[in-house]
Amino acid sequence: MAKPTERDAIQVRAFVKALIICVICGSSLLPAQQTKDKWNRVYTGEGSVIEINASSLRFQPDHVLRVQFRTILSNPESLGGSSGEKYKTRLEAIEFKLDEGRYRISDATLLDSSGKELQWYTTDKMREWRVLKPGGITERLFNAARAMPPFGTWKVIAYRSAEGELNQADSKELEKLVGARVNLQVNRAEVGLEICTLPAFEDTRASNVPLFRDLATALKSAGVQAESPDMVTINCKDGGWQPPQSLLVKVRDGEMLMLWEGVFLVLKR
Repeated sequence: MAKPTERDAIQVRAFVKALIICVICGSSLLPAQQTKDKWNRVYTGEGSVIEINASSLRFQPDHVLRVQFRTILSNPESLGGSSGEKYKTRLEAIEFKLDEGRYRISDATLLDSSGKELQWYTTDKMREWRVLKPGGITERLFNAARAMPPFGTWKVIAYRSAEGELNQADSKELEKLVGARVNLQVNRAEVGLEICTLPAFEDTRASNVPLFRDLATALKSAGVQAESPDMVTINCKDGGWQPPQSLLVKVRDGEMLMLWEGVFLVLKR
């Protein structure tokens, strides 16, 4: 992960202030749930179904999105060899290269009908990048992934100043944000009329980055109880946003916090 810049530090300090102000103002931030597997069906075929783990989305450097999928077979299949063991479920971690329309399988795990792990494996061949074919099953899986939060269309329902009182001119501008649309897609991000082409998403874990320790503390004081809150930075390198970086924090299903130009926005789907 890149070393945090002074701009990053200013953004985080502003976000911490915003959270504290939000608590003082009585905003109803409900406790975030600890991350748990949440499976949603995305494909039903002859002899199998495929599900996506909605809690598994992870943004990695260089526009890579990692997601876990589960294929459940109607009839168990043999592992081969002399063991006689059969697997019922296959778990696969798939990585999508968002800026190139490619994918690769990172690793796979085979489970028996009771959920016991029988085999884990990965190969160089599996990890070769492949092109997403239009209409193919992998494209369907990708479309399921890109429909999960933080992707999608959100609405700004409120804002809080990160720096105390706002002057009248700033307040007028911010009022225009309430009700505005925030549209986050793999190749485009919009906040009102501000547009970022090919945004770079990346996970940031408060427990792993010294810069965000104060933020983690503030989140807990605001009622967000996750030990390692789901936080995603968005970098806009094409100059479409000023400042070029924002920060998302998941509060609960269907609600996020967004740091935007020193202001704390409350987003709802």
